[in-house]
Amino acid sequence: MAKKQIGSKVLTVSEIAEKAGVSRNKVWSYIRRNKIKPVSKKSGQFKFDSKIVLEIELEIEDEQQKKRIEKNKKENNAGISVTVLEIFKKQLEKKDQQIKDQAEIIDFLKGEVLRARLDSQNKEKLLEDAWKKVEAISEKDLNRDEEKRHWWQFWN
Repeated sequence: MAKKQIGSKVLTVSEIAEKAGVSRNKVWSYIRRNKIKPVSKKSGQFKFDSKIVLEIELEIEDEQQKKRIEKNKKENNAGISVTVLEIFKKQLEKKDQQIKDQAEIIDFLKGEVLRARLDSQNKEKLLEDAWKKVEAISEKDLNRDEEKRHWWQFWN
C-alpha cells in the first residue's frame, strides 16, 4: 500500500480507514485489540492520533506476508505429500510382491510336507507288512519244529 502524507495529527475512524485503505470495522477491531484510547471525543466522534494509520498499514502487510508464507507452506507440503505418496506406493507394491512370493513358497512347502507324510505312511505300511511276514514265518517254523519232534521228545 502506498503510504500517504498525513496532514493533521488527529483523525476520525472514517479518515483512518480511508487513508489505510481498509474498512471502518477493521480500524475499530485494531483499536479494540490494541486498547488504543481516543485523543478526543467530541459530539460522538472519536478522534485518534494519526500514527494509527501507519500501524494499521504495517499490521496489514504483516498479515498478508503471513498468508503468503502459509500458502507457500501448503503448496510445498502438497508437493512433499505427492512425493511421499509415490514412495509409499512403490514400497507397497514391493511388499505385495514379497507376500505373493512367500505365499508360493508356503504352498510349495505344504506340498512337500504332504508328500513326506504319504511317504512315511507308505514306509510304515511296508514295515508293518514285513513284520507280519516275519511273524508268520517264525510261527510256521515253530509249528514245523513241533511236527518234527519224536514222541520221546515230548517231555523236553
